[in-house]
Amino acid sequence: MSERSRPYIGVSGVVNPEQQVMLNEIFREQDFAPSRMLALGAKATHKTQFLDIENKYGHEWYPVGEDFSNVMVPDESGLRVAQVFIEPELAEDKVYRKEFAARIHRRGRAWLNAIQFDMLPWDSDSSLPSFMDDIKTETGTAILLQAHSEIMNTHTPKELVKLLGRFAAVDYVLLDSSHGKGVRLEVDRLRPYVDTLHESTKLEHVGIGIAGGLNAQIVAEDLPNITQKYPDLSWDAEAQLHKVDQWGKRPIDMRNASEYVAVSAEVLKKV
Repeated sequence: MSERSRPYIGVSGVVNPEQQVMLNEIFREQDFAPSRMLALGAKATHKTQFLDIENKYGHEWYPVGEDFSNVMVPDESGLRVAQVFIEPELAEDKVYRKEFAARIHRRGRAWLNAIQFDMLPWDSDSSLPSFMDDIKTETGTAILLQAHSEIMNTHTPKELVKLLGRFAAVDYVLLDSSHGKGVRLEVDRLRPYVDTLHESTKLEHVGIGIAGGLNAQIVAEDLPNITQKYPDLSWDAEAQLHKVDQWGKRPIDMRNASEYVAVSAEVLKKV
């Protein structure tokens, strides 16, 4: 039996090493098992990393242009993830997506060790498995693939698992029913997908994560319903940790992030 990819607790929307240091310290203060690691994500979109212009969320959440090079510093203690969102209308352009992925890796190569692909039409584009194979071969990074709400609305758990079987390069699949909208996690909706992923012998090496509207309260209330059965489950929080501050900006709120990480540790102690 292959060993499943190491589970993580994720915080997304990092924009500078100071945040990285604080989040690493917050994580270390908790009594997580040695098998559990912290995953920190930095956003990369067409507007901010291809056109190199600020988007509506600002620099405090989405680094712009070459700023991506300095989002984090090298750190081997966990996952340092480039969260790549390729616009749907551009996703089938093989030249574009190759150039975009190469740019992200060039800019983040000093620190990143994982690339996450969000909102890709990987259920319908037969060229995407080889695209990810090439990225893994060329960069050596871990590959995370988001299973977004549109894909889950379209495919049953068994269909989704069958489709994922084509992706030999994928290290983690992230079941995300919200994708940045902050909509509360639907554990009952995700559970059949988690069950079926765990039952698959072809995907026994793939780490399984969930996301969508997570914060400390929701982790405490909803995740024990699924972690009791799957203690190796990973999860990630973003929008709920980026509340509007007194200046109208949305950086990571370290108080919210600290509560989220602490509650995550408490939930895992009970499994």
